[in-house]
This record gives sequence, structure tokens and C-alpha cells, in this order.
Amino acid sequence: MMFTPWRSALAYAAWVTLISWLTGTVVLTVGTLAFGDRLGPTGPDPLAWCRDQVVFLVTCTALLALGRRLLSPLPRWRTVLIDGALYVLALGIANAVPYGSVSPGELLDAVALYSFFGLFTLQLPTAWCLSAWRSGRLDAVLKKRYTIGDERATPSR
Repeated sequence: MMFTPWRSALAYAAWVTLISWLTGTVVLTVGTLAFGDRLGPTGPDPLAWCRDQVVFLVTCTALLALGRRLLSPLPRWRTVLIDGALYVLALGIANAVPYGSVSPGELLDAVALYSFFGLFTLQLPTAWCLSAWRSGRLDAVLKKRYTIGDERATPSR
């Protein structure tokens, strides 16, 4: 049985999450400046945007790292499909949950809405491309299985 070590899974998740988030933030900033809007969070609670972004970064990194760690190594196309779905789920969770109890319908609405924004800010396409690129660099380790009659099963002191 093969698995991905934690170090490799966390490095993969950090690359995909941080670079795609930076791409989305830069594209959103450029678009905001191009249309002459105010730059930065607005509204009654300007720190809410910062909180949402931190929640997204932590949630997405954790989901992607757990996905890579718990699933056996997959072909690149399957990794992109599974991790793409986890990324979209993290977008919805991070942007809906901080505002109180969320029903499944509200969570699906948030996933659809923020996926739409993620496409136009190039955050999702960047995540998919990074997932395809970085999945080829994941380490795969064989897990040794011991049998009852195996003398090497007990560690020597």
C-alpha cells in the first residue's frame, strides 16, 4: 500500500493554495483599480475580509493536505479532479461558515457563488494548473505490512 508523507502533502497543499490565492487577489486588485473603485475591504467590518481570507487559507491547506495524505497516490488527472473539488469546497466553507450556522443549501449557494468569482479572478484555473504540476512532485512511500509469523514485526531494542 502506498501513501504520501505529511511533508510532501503539506508542501503540495501550500503551493496550490498560496499561489492560486495570490493570483486571485492580484487579479481582483488590478480589476478594482482599473474600474476606479476603492481598494481594500469596505463595509461595517473591514477586518471581515481578512478573517475570511485566513479561514480560506487554513481550510484549503488542511483539506488538500488531508486529501493527499489519506488517498493513495493517483494519476494527475484524478488528482486535479479530486483536489479541484476540495478547493471549491474550501472556497464555500471559508466564505459561508464565518457568518453563522449554515444549512447545506446556503453552503452550496456559497460554493457556487465563490466558484464563479474564482473563475473570473483566475484563482480556480491557477489552482487546477498548480495541482496538475505539483502532483507530479509528490513523494510516494510504500507502507510495509507485517504478518503474524514475521519475526521482524517486533522492533528490537
